[in-house]
Amino acid sequence: MLWGEIMGELYNPYPKLPKNIRQVGERDQVVKLYIEDYVNTYLKRLYPAGGQDLRVGLLLGEIRTEEGIPFLFIDGALEMEQVTREGEKVEFTEEAWKKAYQVMEQMFPHRSVQGWFLCGAPGCALSPLDYWKQHGQYFSGKNQLMYLNSGLEGEEAIYTASEDGFYKLRGYSIYYERNQMMQDYMVSRKDARRVESGTRDMVIQDFRDRMEERKQSVGHARSAIGLLGGTCSVLAVLVLAGGLVMFGNYRKMKDMEAVIASVMPSDVKTGGLRSFAGQDEDGDLEVESVPGEVYPTLADIVIDQGTGTDVNAAGNDAAGMEAGADVAGNTNAGTSASGAQNASETSTPHGGNAGASADAAPAAAVVQIPSDAVKYVVQEGETLYGICIERYHSMAQIPQICAWNGLADENHISVGQELYLPAK
Repeated sequence: MLWGEIMGELYNPYPKLPKNIRQVGERDQVVKLYIEDYVNTYLKRLYPAGGQDLRVGLLLGEIRTEEGIPFLFIDGALEMEQVTREGEKVEFTEEAWKKAYQVMEQMFPHRSVQGWFLCGAPGCALSPLDYWKQHGQYFSGKNQLMYLNSGLEGEEAIYTASEDGFYKLRGYSIYYERNQMMQDYMVSRKDARRVESGTRDMVIQDFRDRMEERKQSVGHARSAIGLLGGTCSVLAVLVLAGGLVMFGNYRKMKDMEAVIASVMPSDVKTGGLRSFAGQDEDGDLEVESVPGEVYPTLADIVIDQGTGTDVNAAGNDAAGMEAGADVAGNTNAGTSASGAQNASETSTPHGGNAGASADAAPAAAVVQIPSDAVKYVVQEGETLYGICIERYHSMAQIPQICAWNGLADENHISVGQELYLPAK
């Protein structure tokens, strides 16, 4: 079972409205927004650190519509890497999007992008007008959110796009549910200390328990490694000692051999031992001939240059059949003893002659392109990832585009190339 399937069974979307909720601000009549408590705590404590001016990421969850009113459930927040610049600027890159979608598929399965968040340092004043162009470019879907921490409206503010600009939500709801995937993400990002400051709730206790479990597992692993290292050291010493003993025995055997040779009679030294060496009375070595089952063959091996096979097969009769192939590449071949007929010459699209083969490869399947497909001309500097992100805000269409256009490598497209793309 794949990792995404395992995580999907654990992180199933909520099938109904949560019961344990807490309202923040007034109830908005246009968009009903529900933020899971782990996500809310994570965003409020996600301050810039290490020289950063801003921290940016994606809001993940699902959206449902009841009686014409959209209900947004945000139960995931994923920080994007290397998108912030000096002066609280944001620059999305293709590599950053690709990495974010990989982490999203691994740790937040069955979730979709519902907007983005920008968290500044305490005291800064983030304005939505500075980021509305990027919001319209990368988060142009309906009811996509922009969450600002330390914004102009106070400590936090949430906006969504409308027909006449940005619409600020009057309030939202915080709900409490089991959110295993956000807990695992926060632990993997080592944001437990940042979330821990200033709060005394179940989130803190859960993180402490997890950190204690990790500490114990690391201690057990270190103990096992130390025990294994000691065992290896003992084995190495034993092997070295055994080698020294064997070397000493070998030296003793050599010395014993020299002593025996020194006390042997001279006739045994010179010729007495030759009678044991397999020599006859004349002094010549006796060679024993052992009958075998291997016999040389005198048949000529002729290779068909067209097929690369031996036409003198094992099934030839006693007389043998001649078979050959012209070195220049002609495909007229003599029949073998198995009764194969001469290959007929057929004209190829390149003007050459090729013998008909019984094992000819089947014709390639024809790719059917639907009628609503859009023809797109590749411009200078564009990549397939960038085209998909700009048109669909997702990279799920890449396999389909490669199949339609016969692309063997999704990273190689050329300027002016015409591609068939799925309709938006």
